[in-house]
Amino acid sequence: MPTTPIKTVYSFVAATTFLDLGTPMGKAIIQQIHPYAVQNMAQSNPAFKVLYEQVQAENSPHVLGSGAAPSPEGYVEAFLAWLGQKGVKIENVAAYVNSRIFVFGGDAQDPNTGKSFNWSVLIYFEM
Repeated sequence: MPTTPIKTVYSFVAATTFLDLGTPMGKAIIQQIHPYAVQNMAQSNPAFKVLYEQVQAENSPHVLGSGAAPSPEGYVEAFLAWLGQKGVKIENVAAYVNSRIFVFGGDAQDPNTGKSFNWSVLIYFEM
């Protein structure tokens, strides 16, 4: 059965503290969180695993971003705002959850301040 090509995969790391891709510490934390989340999503969700393997096989472009929200409840809004800045508009988010949008989250500790924060990785596969 032929698969629909994946134009671009968008990965967004959201946290209750700002993780700036432009700073060495922010980039280091994101580089730890993102692969951990992808690995867990691939292990726990067969649909994600199929799409992620397709991205790797097709060498689809992968755009990585980050943002903050005061609480985890704001992550989806931050993700959608970031996608909008990239020219991507999703009308019905709920329709794509676990088919083209995937989320995995957890808690971490800032190595500089020792302060705990919550994070989530939100991934959208644009077909």
